[in-house]
Amino acid sequence: MNFQFITVITRKLLTFFCGYMAISTKEELQFLLHRGWEIEKKFESLSAWKGFVSVGSTYRMTVLTLARDSHKHRLNLEKLLKTLDLEALTNEIPEETFDFAGMLDSKILQKTIEQDEIARDLYTNIVENTDPKVVSALSGDENVEFFYQTLKQMVEDETRHITLVRNIAGHITRIQ
Repeated sequence: MNFQFITVITRKLLTFFCGYMAISTKEELQFLLHRGWEIEKKFESLSAWKGFVSVGSTYRMTVLTLARDSHKHRLNLEKLLKTLDLEALTNEIPEETFDFAGMLDSKILQKTIEQDEIARDLYTNIVENTDPKVVSALSGDENVEFFYQTLKQMVEDETRHITLVRNIAGHITRIQ
């Protein structure tokens, strides 16, 4: 399966599950949080590492920042799953290979950031559509604020990544 196909399918699934209904059950929330975990673990981490190896030294710190934050997000999602007493499902999104050979640095960065856009949209939809009563029922009232604050911070991080990479990629493209 190619990367573009998986990206399109992932976006369509997230739009279907997040865009058209409130997240009102444990199973729905578990499904979506786990999808975020898979994106962070499989796509962002792997693509960021491949991107780190492939880009010139000028942009490696940017890619390393993306990889570091992706790792932090994966840990945050694991903490949320544990706090909500939701089990971690098996890995269902197939691993993808990222071949950046022969690509310009700007294209590598743009490919890497596509997963940040998916993750941002997913986390935004979870924040906007999750019934706080579900979170409270799973973990108690004291963890509702933690749930929303964690996800909102992750949305901010993903937005910052997207802006950073778009600015750098645009600058590289103008130079090349």
